[in-house]
Amino acid sequence: MIKKVYHISGFDCPSCASKTETFLNKQKGIEKSHIDFATNKMFVTYDQEAFTIEKLMDLIAKVESGPITLKEADDKENEKGIILFTGDMWYAFYRVLLAIVVLVVNLFIINTIDPTGWIRFSLYLVATILLIYDVSWRVILHIRHRQNIIDHNLLISLAVFGAIALSIIFMSERDVHKSVEFLMEGMMIVGFFQIGLIIEKYATNKSKLAVMNAVQLRVEYANILKGNEVIRVNPEDLEIDDIVVISAGEMIPVDGEIIEGRGYINKSSLTGEFVPVLGDSEHNEVFAGCLVEEGFIKVKVTKRYEDSAVAKIIKLISYSGENKSKADEFIAKFARYYTPIIVLLSVVVFLTGGLITKDWRTYFVSGLMILVTGCPCAIVISVPLAYFAAIGLASKRGIVIKGTNYLDEINKIGKVITDKTGTLTHGVFSIQKIAPAEGVLEDELMNALYAVESLSTHPIAKAICHGVDIKAIAAKQVDFKEIAGSGVTTINDGQRIYAGNAAFMKESGVLVKPNSEQGVIVHAQKDGKYLGYIILNDKIKKEAYDLVKLLHKEKMAVILLTGDRRENSLALQKELGIDRVYSELTPADKVNILEREMSDTHKNVAFVGDGINDAPSIMRSDVGFAMGAIGSDIAVENADIVIMNDNPVKVYESVKIARTAQRTAIFNIVSALLIKFIVFILVIIPGVNLPMELPVIADTGLTVALVINSLLILYRRMNNKVK
Repeated sequence: MIKKVYHISGFDCPSCASKTETFLNKQKGIEKSHIDFATNKMFVTYDQEAFTIEKLMDLIAKVESGPITLKEADDKENEKGIILFTGDMWYAFYRVLLAIVVLVVNLFIINTIDPTGWIRFSLYLVATILLIYDVSWRVILHIRHRQNIIDHNLLISLAVFGAIALSIIFMSERDVHKSVEFLMEGMMIVGFFQIGLIIEKYATNKSKLAVMNAVQLRVEYANILKGNEVIRVNPEDLEIDDIVVISAGEMIPVDGEIIEGRGYINKSSLTGEFVPVLGDSEHNEVFAGCLVEEGFIKVKVTKRYEDSAVAKIIKLISYSGENKSKADEFIAKFARYYTPIIVLLSVVVFLTGGLITKDWRTYFVSGLMILVTGCPCAIVISVPLAYFAAIGLASKRGIVIKGTNYLDEINKIGKVITDKTGTLTHGVFSIQKIAPAEGVLEDELMNALYAVESLSTHPIAKAICHGVDIKAIAAKQVDFKEIAGSGVTTINDGQRIYAGNAAFMKESGVLVKPNSEQGVIVHAQKDGKYLGYIILNDKIKKEAYDLVKLLHKEKMAVILLTGDRRENSLALQKELGIDRVYSELTPADKVNILEREMSDTHKNVAFVGDGINDAPSIMRSDVGFAMGAIGSDIAVENADIVIMNDNPVKVYESVKIARTAQRTAIFNIVSALLIKFIVFILVIIPGVNLPMELPVIADTGLTVALVINSLLILYRRMNNKVK
């Protein structure tokens, strides 16, 4: 199979995009297609050979009559500006303006000099035709191609041409007043419809712009050092080992390490944290998209731009629409059946009312009102936008959610299983005690530990070797092995060294006495001789206390899986109020326990880890969270939700954002259906004379209100206080 991503634009609303998507999915050679209206992306999976752009455009033209543009997606498209007021919007605006002029002139000038009504009739008719022709042309094309015949374009066209027909009938009967009145209302129906489309498109474009600005991380230029000269270049032209200089107020263009200078770096664009951190040659790792607020630094490039964390994040967010939420799927099915039902209801009201009362004209108008009120745009635009805005809010908060479908999965979480080191604790260990065995010097124990830990990247190894120049030591090691969750072994100067927990010592042939001291205990032996142990401690993150309480408030169980000793795990459980703990586990043990916990519940089980050591558990869980994943390719690849900083409360924020999206979507659906139902009832009740404009105002006004309601998600504040 071949997967392709295209940039597509020109659809009036999500319903049009959904119908095109449904049509493409029926084509031979296409396994699956999905159009994400919010990001202007089309994802197509082909069986064998990819279609040409021309072939795709020919297929799309059978469904959509608008000026659709299609091209293969370029990641740079994600960073280009969005035009708020497009050419077709201006064209619609000028036609509406003309209609307003006609209305004012007819009401206040020609009305006094046109007793026959023919001048007013002609002006209203011309203005109405100018407003309705593009809508009706789409209906004609749909009929010609036998695709998506019954949609909102048909509803409005039927209503307007119905009003024109009534106007002609009254004019033939010399009832000038009613003739002009109905034609004016027909013009106002399509006029309000066009105004509604303009506002909807503007609000949608504004929403897209707000979301894309929320994830706008790309840096426009880099200052590269060439000899004694500084040259401005595109960040994409930088190569590994190039030197770039960044001054206060400038963005870091690529991932790298500081080799000279110092400055305070704001990582809020990536992590959501606004407190600047010091960057210098000691704290040297920096990432593209971060702002140097103060100071001056020279950075050596360690990754090309396309491999940087920020490039991957932009791509993830931009392509998050590839996976549909359940709300998106509901809307697609809803629009498919809802519009034909509205047409049928309109016909039933007309025929039933006409047959019973013989007042065919009144119930013809009632049928037209139902057509106008029944337009589904309020739902099909606002609901997908709510989920897209939630993705944008999460991005602003330093949380990358890979697709709107994961928002649904987050809402079903019943258990949160978490790792300890680096998740609930800082993962920054310090040696609290050095205990050489009898007859062993402290230097002998520590030198053995420096050797065996020199090639490991585990936080414990980094703590042991902190402040020690281990480059020469690491170069001497032979047959280094790291056994996840147990320990490490190496050959140093011809001697086999082992370091790890008590079980690992036993496997290596050395028995150690049970030890109940608090902290992480690392034993060491060399060629079968026990050298002693050290104890390291790791501080609990203050946010970990809040996370457990906040998740409990959401009726979620919190479970700890760790490779640490049972004594330490039980102490942490008591300290934080964790529901259950499993200790002294290997990564394989964690997966087994995770699967057991998943089988015990009908709700989703989330796993929170560092994205590297816990990759198997993150991948196996229903919802995988990777903590502190900035710069980690493995974390970005494996997790469903990537948390860019080390704050565990972001897991709770993800839950709140998902709940907000779901509540907003439900509110929009219920509000739209309820208001439409009320208008339907008022239309059907005899004796209630609604003006023709009211259903149009109710529909377009409601659409705009619900679109704004969805857009407000982007500006929602997070309340993480524990009551």
